Amino acid sequence: MKTKISVILTAWCRPQFLEEQVERVLDQSIHPHDVVLWYNSPPKKLGFLERKQLVSFKNDKYIKKIICDYNFGIIPRFSMASCMEGEYVCIFDDDTMPGERWFEHCLSYVDNKNVMCGTIGLRFLSSNELKTEKPRMGWEAMNTHLEYVDVVGHSWFLRREWARYFWDEEPLLRSFGEDIHFCAMLQRHGIGVVCPPHPAHDKSLWGSVKPERGVDKVAISCSSDKSKEFWQVVRHEIERGYKPILL
Repeated sequence: MKTKISVILTAWCRPQFLEEQVERVLDQSIHPHDVVLWYNSPPKKLGFLERKQLVSFKNDKYIKKIICDYNFGIIPRFSMASCMEGEYVCIFDDDTMPGERWFEHCLSYVDNKNVMCGTIGLRFLSSNELKTEKPRMGWEAMNTHLEYVDVVGHSWFLRREWARYFWDEEPLLRSFGEDIHFCAMLQRHGIGVVCPPHPAHDKSLWGSVKPERGVDKVAISCSSDKSKEFWQVVRHEIERGYKPILL
C-alpha cells in the first residue's frame, strides 16, 4: 500500500517563498497524498501584489487552500493535522525548504523509534534560565546521527493520530511556544522528539536546504521580545511534568 503523507503549509509574511516551497514539497521522493495551505491574512504593509502570491502561484492547482481574512496565528495548523487524510502529516513553517528526500528520511524513524521528526532541534541546559545547547541539532549542527532533543521546529513530521495529543491541555499561549507545548504533550504518551541526521555531504536529507530563511527579520523566534515568553512556556510545561533530556 502506498504511504499517504499529508502536508500542511502556512503563509503570512513570506509569500515570496511559497512557490518554491510548494515545488519542493511536490518533488519529494515520496509524493504527498495531499497538500493544504493555511493562509493567514498578511500584514497590510505587504500590499496587494504580495498578497496575491498567496492565492495564485505555480502548481497552485495541486494545493487545497484555506484563505482567512484574519490572522489566526500559529495554532490552527496543529489542529488541522487531525483532519488530514494521510497516515502521516508534515507541517511546515513558511521559511522551510525541504531536501527532496526529507519525507523518506523521516519515515525511516517515525515508526521504528516512535518519534516525531523535526528540522531543527533544541536541548535545554538549565531549569533556571533560558539556556540551550549550541549548535542546534539539524541543519545547524549537521549531526551525523539521529539526535533526541527537547523540542523541534521549522517542520514537524508525525503520525496523524498523534495530532490529537496537542489538546491534552490548553497551551499557555496562543501566539508563541506551540512547538514546546506539542513536544511536551507527546512526551506524556511516550513519543520522543528527534532531529534525523543532516549529513553535510547530502542535503537531499535535510529538513531545510536554505536555513538562512529561518533566522530572518520576520522570524518569530528571533524577535528580541520573545525570549521571555519562550522561557515562560518552557517553565510552564516543566511544572506540569515535561522533562528535558539533559536536566
